[in-house]
Amino acid sequence: TREYKQDHGEALYRRSLYTYWKRTAPPPAFTTFDAPSREQSCTRRERSNTPLQALLLMNDVQHFEAARAFGERILEQGGSNVRGQIEWAFREATGRRPDNDELKILMNLHDKSLAEFKEDPADAGKLLAIGDSTVPDHAKPAELAAMSNVARTILNLHEVITRD
Repeated sequence: TREYKQDHGEALYRRSLYTYWKRTAPPPAFTTFDAPSREQSCTRRERSNTPLQALLLMNDVQHFEAARAFGERILEQGGSNVRGQIEWAFREATGRRPDNDELKILMNLHDKSLAEFKEDPADAGKLLAIGDSTVPDHAKPAELAAMSNVARTILNLHEVITRD
């Protein structure tokens, strides 16, 4: 158990559900999200909201792949226009419709990202190459990369990552 070896293929995603947790050395992501020590029982879990948590949610490979998969779903199931896709994604993640300001911010993020990825397709390719999951052949790289940025933003909202 001293060295962790990443699985590949279907076993890769199964593995993320079952984490081996040493009593005195929890996985770093658990520590970032205030996991209690397993050396003794815990009746109440402390909570914090730190920049490290946002950094992990925005940049960890596992979260990046989840956002890209969500971006694929948004493009496939969200409708035919960007506004409808973003509204669908927001509702899917939060359980409510975005207000006008939220929608405007996400639309601006999408438009800016799309323009940047169309200008430099290599950047879109780099973003889509993160992780082990494959990008569908029919996907347009710039559009998927832009929607993945929107998905990452939505999945990192406070109301999505907390129970309150």
